[in-house]
Amino acid sequence: MSLDGTFSGWRPRKLASEGPRYLAVVGALEQDIADGRLSDGDRLPPHRDLARELNLSVGTVSKAYQEAEQRGIVSGHVGQGTFVRRRSAASAEVASARHEALNLALNVPAQGSETQILSALFGEVVRERDLAPLLGYHPHGGIRRHREIIAASLSHTVFAVETERLFLCNGAQHAIDVALRLVAKPGDSILVDAYTYSGFKAIAAASHLNLVPVQMDGEGMDPEELKQACRTSGARVLYCMPTLQSPTARTMSLARRQSIAEVVEELDLTVIEDDVYGFFFTERPVPIASLAPSRTFYVTSYSKCLAPAFRLGTLTVPKAYIAQAELLLHASAWFVAPILSETVLRLIESGKLEELLRERRVQALERYRVFLDVFPKAERLQFPAFYGWLPLPQEWSADQFTAAARARGILVTPRIASAVGETEPGAVRICLGAPKDTNELSNALQTLDDILRRRPVNVVSVA
Repeated sequence: MSLDGTFSGWRPRKLASEGPRYLAVVGALEQDIADGRLSDGDRLPPHRDLARELNLSVGTVSKAYQEAEQRGIVSGHVGQGTFVRRRSAASAEVASARHEALNLALNVPAQGSETQILSALFGEVVRERDLAPLLGYHPHGGIRRHREIIAASLSHTVFAVETERLFLCNGAQHAIDVALRLVAKPGDSILVDAYTYSGFKAIAAASHLNLVPVQMDGEGMDPEELKQACRTSGARVLYCMPTLQSPTARTMSLARRQSIAEVVEELDLTVIEDDVYGFFFTERPVPIASLAPSRTFYVTSYSKCLAPAFRLGTLTVPKAYIAQAELLLHASAWFVAPILSETVLRLIESGKLEELLRERRVQALERYRVFLDVFPKAERLQFPAFYGWLPLPQEWSADQFTAAARARGILVTPRIASAVGETEPGAVRICLGAPKDTNELSNALQTLDDILRRRPVNVVSVA
């Protein structure tokens, strides 16, 4: 229920059976806030109603709400109810350290020299003579010179990004949303990996699109499975991540990319190619956009390699969509903050961007080696990212492991975040960037390994 008094109907999807029941309710509440099922201002059900739904005592639910309020994630209003609220910095500091979970569910880069480098560049950009030209209105796709430099930096021997086709967006999420709006309408079906990027699932849900899962193998999407899924569903749009696919971290070979491109041509598909992790490679792998340029929307992002709050992405569109893309950017954002694109331009021209990318590659390799030391049976990647795909023993389901890890103070990516359908992945994504150093990461991974050496505890489903 929101502040206008409309009942939200919230109830947890799953409750872990380990530990006190009131903490299981709080844990489910935190997860649904993190997943976006609950937003700031949403009203929670009355104590008695939720207790009846979950077959718990009213006292247990009251204790859960009290605990949630102490953690700063809800607030109670006499005569109105209990509401979700974002946790402020102050309340976070006051909260007991025992409530702080280590977040290996959210994919973030490790801390490095980005703050120092960006601080210096921002200082240059905001000088009066440099800042003044950036404060007016600009073209919807971005300042022409910025687009030229960024397009050139994304081009390589087999793939030339043309300035006219490249548009600057507020991160990859915005770019994907614009691409989807250009090629799909509510009710359409979209082909995706059986386990896909959680942000794409959110866009699809908000746009009322149906996701059609395509089965995967060791390289990601299987071309024959793609043919079958397309013919069965009638879907005309494909979303894929050929490089370091999220959540599995798998990368397609050139032969696989060529096979996918052949299927795309044969079945007359349109592709949205998400290449936000290509920077981990010393030379970006050949994109599908270079093999099927008239059919492919190509997405990259600086948020993934610089910092999550640095919201600058790129969308390269087929020539036939240039005018429509400009119109949609006008409608959705008018234009991207030029301060960000000016900063990227200076990063590129000064060589600082490549310096940061080299640092990211080293950090990712160091952390992935720690991951493999603890879990030697995990897939070995030629160019690691800040996450790994952890295979689970046969007796463990992904939901059981997620709940058990949470009970030990560690968050891992839940199955529901990436799964399309109800299939069991037999693995979970573990993000490696959040721990402050490799020692903290190793300790957390050792805890996860200890969990897997025990028998699983059943998860009670309340969905």
